[in-house]
Amino acid sequence: MFLALKEKRFIKAMAKRLLASYKEISRRRPELSGETLYREVLLYSKLADADHITQLLWEADDSLDAWTTQSITKLSFRDVVHFVVLEQYLANDHAATVVSVRDIVYALIPADL
Repeated sequence: MFLALKEKRFIKAMAKRLLASYKEISRRRPELSGETLYREVLLYSKLADADHITQLLWEADDSLDAWTTQSITKLSFRDVVHFVVLEQYLANDHAATVVSVRDIVYALIPADL
């Protein structure tokens, strides 16, 4: 139970951080959209350097069908957050999660972003 609470806190904090970064970048650079916008959001949130962000976005797009139930052909911000949060959690020496990252992220990140 403690692990589930810890995971939920981590997931919520990461998702909220990325959403705040999205809002800030969208305000500053309203001309950006899609992967260009997502790249700037990830840079702004300082989660990775430019090369790693390129790899993260490629992996998120490549694995989209493997970890969502939706049939989406275009990568959404919600999908990017889902992938990045899970990647960051697993990178911190965790083998798996006990909670649904997807459910938490989808509850916090609007579908239309």
